Amino acid sequence: MRMELGLSQHQTIKQIQTLSPQMYMSMEILCLNSLDLEERIDTELENNETLELVEKPREAEAASADAEAVAAPEAPVAPTEDSFDRKVEGWEEYSREEYASSRSVSSYAGEKDEKLEALSNTEGRPESLQEHLEEQVHLLDKEEVLRITGPLTDEEMAALPHLCVDIIYNIDNRGYLMYGLEEIQASLESKPSLALLQNALAVIQALDPPGIGGRDLKECLILQLRRDKQEYPIEERIINEHLEELGHNRLPRIAKALGISVEEVKEAVETIASLNPIPGKLFGGEAAQFVKPDVIVEEVQGVYEVRVDNEYLPRLQVTTHYRDLYKTSRGDVQLKQYLKKKLDSAEWLIAAVRQRQITLRKIAQEIVEIQKGFLDHGISHLKPLKMVEVAERVGVHVSTISRAISGKYAQTPRGIYALKFFFTGGAAKSDGTMEARGSIIQRIKDLIASEDKSSPLSDIDIVKRLADSNIKISRRTVTKYREAEAIASSRERRSY
Repeated sequence: MRMELGLSQHQTIKQIQTLSPQMYMSMEILCLNSLDLEERIDTELENNETLELVEKPREAEAASADAEAVAAPEAPVAPTEDSFDRKVEGWEEYSREEYASSRSVSSYAGEKDEKLEALSNTEGRPESLQEHLEEQVHLLDKEEVLRITGPLTDEEMAALPHLCVDIIYNIDNRGYLMYGLEEIQASLESKPSLALLQNALAVIQALDPPGIGGRDLKECLILQLRRDKQEYPIEERIINEHLEELGHNRLPRIAKALGISVEEVKEAVETIASLNPIPGKLFGGEAAQFVKPDVIVEEVQGVYEVRVDNEYLPRLQVTTHYRDLYKTSRGDVQLKQYLKKKLDSAEWLIAAVRQRQITLRKIAQEIVEIQKGFLDHGISHLKPLKMVEVAERVGVHVSTISRAISGKYAQTPRGIYALKFFFTGGAAKSDGTMEARGSIIQRIKDLIASEDKSSPLSDIDIVKRLADSNIKISRRTVTKYREAEAIASSRERRSY
């Protein structure tokens, strides 16, 4: 049997869903939080010459703009060529009616360079641990060094600061020396003596913060104890010989091994607990992340009012010059196509920003209505909530809810929360209602906070206490919630 290969043509019918450019932009803008949106608008202003900023409207105009925004249609409709031309003819009126909500309201007055002001108020890069240690090394005088190291030759004295710096950059962000002195010695071209490296390490371990340069947790804690003129023999023995038992709160076992009373062990543990196991944690790291809430929730006469913060957004419009240029470019096909592309992009951006604000406000309003108990009474009244429930109430697809709340925060009378915080699972109660996961965790915390520390609640005990409140969850779930909140087990919480 022979098979012949060849080319042939066949017709098939199938449906393919494609998204228009303005829909892509609308979805992209909806996903952006306030800071990213502000950056995106700045980029569009730089790249699209048909866009320009307009002066901030007075408060009366702003209120009128809000009223128009609420009554606006759900999504922009892609214009045809003829409708686009007609729209350009009446662009001033179109801009006022269609994009009224893309504005900024502020009591700000006077000429300011806002970006420069923001830059001036931005916190500088935090000092790293290595920079902090190196600065101290350069400030040490000869007498201080010799008091730590003992006698040194002039050659050793001259080499010591450089060796200290070499060791400093082998200390990790916790404050621990990552490599042995023999490894560091082998990596250096000068090949210093091991004794001189030990002296350099001794200098570093005398610097601030206490405990710096320890090779492990034990040495780190011992270094801190030895900074004090008082001696701590029991504490040092516990650290050197029974650190694991201490981590599991096995105080009677430690007392028996050391031949002392449990009370003496408890006193020693209090001293050890005052030490810092990670001395480098106060230095370096990333600067605190700045969060700008997109949604503001305020209580006014017992009613929670929701608004989307527009203050940071500039008001955009199409420039008169390019609008007029489009109308007079009928004989130049290339110029007209170029301007139409730019004007289309400007229109889509303004409409997408406006649609983002409307959609976000509707979603936030529904969240506030559902979670009013949380705003009134706290996390114990947080309700289980799924995105599909809000999507049905707003009348949008659940993916729109997901995009709208992604990376966005709400400022409420109870603090600033990510919008995702309000969407949580839960457990069924005996009466058929649901209890939110966050509420259950808070109940567990409250039970542990009020327990008898000499006989703390086990996870099974917590399950039984929750059952008394009609909340039925398994011991495994209690354990999972407890460990997620970094709460120790009952044995480790016991107070002797």
